[in-house]
Amino acid sequence: MNENHDAFDEYVLKFDMNERMIAYKYNHSYRVVHQAEEICRSLELDTYERDIASLIALLHDIARFRQWKDFKTFNDSESFDHGDEGVKILFDEGEINNYQVDKKEYDVVKKAIKNHNKFKLDTKNMNEREKMHSMIIRDADKIDIIYSFSTNRLLELEENDEEISEKVKEEFFNHSDVLKTDIKNKNDKIIMLIGLIFDLNYDYSKERILNEKYLNNMYDNLKNKKRFKPYIDEAIKYLKGEK
Repeated sequence: MNENHDAFDEYVLKFDMNERMIAYKYNHSYRVVHQAEEICRSLELDTYERDIASLIALLHDIARFRQWKDFKTFNDSESFDHGDEGVKILFDEGEINNYQVDKKEYDVVKKAIKNHNKFKLDTKNMNEREKMHSMIIRDADKIDIIYSFSTNRLLELEENDEEISEKVKEEFFNHSDVLKTDIKNKNDKIIMLIGLIFDLNYDYSKERILNEKYLNNMYDNLKNKKRFKPYIDEAIKYLKGEK
């Protein structure tokens, strides 16, 4: 819906687009829209559901702009939970009124945005549509995060000389998301990033990352290839469905 894109652009232009990370989040939002739409196509969802998924994707990081302006960080632990803050901006402050969406869909949009960045998706208070749209945005977001770190043009991988923490290593090889509280150094953070694949919900998402060679490209950009090779190899095996 072009009207929704216009409303989003109007909101973002209140911020300084000359700041690299503001521009990055703006472009990230539109790339996530594209990935959400592709996931919907792979699921053979109708146009109505694709429009809902597209709106959620467009707005999922709306709080990031305020976060960078006020705190100069995208670290939620140093500022605010950007999923929760996004819901506040949209529904408490009324920003959602600028978008073309039926009010009966507010709960779907609200729950998907609130949950897109949580460690695990809590589905116990969700119906099937709410769960589906939450899963779509989580996958679409992760696809673009991994893509963004696969090319130094967007986001650089930062390494250091420290060993990968044992707890992080254990979580990764158990095919579990790495807890942020277990990250002790920059190399742990790279493993957490690679481990995002273990929380993907849809075949399209795995195939996209595999076929576009995002992990291979990420590996090419790493300096200490010997340290990270077992993790990249394990991730690719997982995406291929190999034991």
